Amino acid sequence: MGSITIVGSGIDAGLGMSPATLDRLRNAGRVIVSGADGSIDVALEQAGIDHLSLADLGDNGDLGHEQVVERLARIAEGCDVTYVTSGYPFLNQRLLSDLLLKSRRDVNVYPFYSPFQLLLMAFDIDLTADLHIVDAKTWGPTISDRGAHLVITGVHNGVATRKVADRLASLYSPDHEVVLAAHLADGGFSLSMSTVGALKETCIPGIVTVYVGPWRLSPPSGFSELVRIIGQLRGPDGCPWDREQDHMSLRRHLIEEAHETVAAIESADPAKLAEELGDVLLQVVLHAQIASEKGDFTVNDVVDSIVEKIRRRHPHVFGDAVAETSQQVTANWDAIKRGESSAGLLDEIPRSMPALMLAQKISRRVVGVGFEWATVDDVWAKIHEEIDEVKAVPPGSPQVREEIGDLLFTIVNLARKHGIEAEDALKESCSKFTGRWQHVEAAVRSAGMHLEDMSSEELEGFWLDAKRSSRQSTEG
Repeated sequence: MGSITIVGSGIDAGLGMSPATLDRLRNAGRVIVSGADGSIDVALEQAGIDHLSLADLGDNGDLGHEQVVERLARIAEGCDVTYVTSGYPFLNQRLLSDLLLKSRRDVNVYPFYSPFQLLLMAFDIDLTADLHIVDAKTWGPTISDRGAHLVITGVHNGVATRKVADRLASLYSPDHEVVLAAHLADGGFSLSMSTVGALKETCIPGIVTVYVGPWRLSPPSGFSELVRIIGQLRGPDGCPWDREQDHMSLRRHLIEEAHETVAAIESADPAKLAEELGDVLLQVVLHAQIASEKGDFTVNDVVDSIVEKIRRRHPHVFGDAVAETSQQVTANWDAIKRGESSAGLLDEIPRSMPALMLAQKISRRVVGVGFEWATVDDVWAKIHEEIDEVKAVPPGSPQVREEIGDLLFTIVNLARKHGIEAEDALKESCSKFTGRWQHVEAAVRSAGMHLEDMSSEELEGFWLDAKRSSRQSTEG
């Protein structure tokens, strides 16, 4: 497998070939020129340098740069090849960049002023474009670097290379390609391909300039990228709001995001649900980042904990236990959970839960150990007993508050007995009531009346109309 060398003759700039260039061509392998129609051909013949044109190799007519790249890469498979062009080597036609990508081997270039200028010309980088030029010693990666032409200068040894490689790894995927430009001992420059993942082990020949292009850029994604971004937001140069947060200040945000997620589920909108689940995940990662900064735990500890818990509490999947129904699964889960803690049966139930959910969870816990009414009729009997107790205390007294609470708790158990979530049932009733009341308001406005001027009997009439309309709509 041969090498590829590109030589700019300088003739199109009014220059003749320099003695150094002619000596280089005399010692080269196969010399190819772009055509046999001009001063390059004449200069090489006068210097006694054997050469061929692409036309001599069977390519007739003017070739586009894609065909030139294909031809040179094919020739280099069998021998060293030097391609001579006028002036600077097809800079505006991407010859160098395409040769690198096509041949996957080093490309040597003569003459150029500096590796930085070589990269700018080779990849046709507009200096007015999004170009980030940074020094390897002081560069700190930012998200905006990923979408720009990134040129890193001053990579002078293996230590600097490893530091640059680590910083690039925080922005790019391991297979993202980079280009290294370095001086050659004879005055030329070398271009070579590498990747972000392989850069750390790349041997650096002296001072190197590294180019990372935005094309083909696939920004890191997935859970690890979310964790990295949250860490950056909490960092010294991150977001002032994020840096100020702690576990306590974020409590209400976690609750709000959970409620918004439930609303998305109820809306049956998959895109909205995906968005809201992302917001919940953001809260989880943010709490984990805060904890890691204090040395309490990391996000990996969070993941490891839930993975271990899922395996432990599903012995019917990951072990030898048997559970053929969801009821058996729930019973096993509760039993395993009780065995994991010495706390009381109800001690670990969070009191911050909505009251109906809290009542139902408490009831399920005690039912799990056998504290239960035998039948639904027994629950009804208890409800009537609680109603009588409410009636027996003075209205508005402290006792009536307690008795109404007992009545509500018993009604929650009635819902549980029927396999109904009391929280969901009450929410549906609230939604139904709201819809009917909106119907009442619309009907009152249509009649040219105002709510505050109506009697309770008149409002009741509109309410009954709303109920009938709602039922007809449901039946229809």
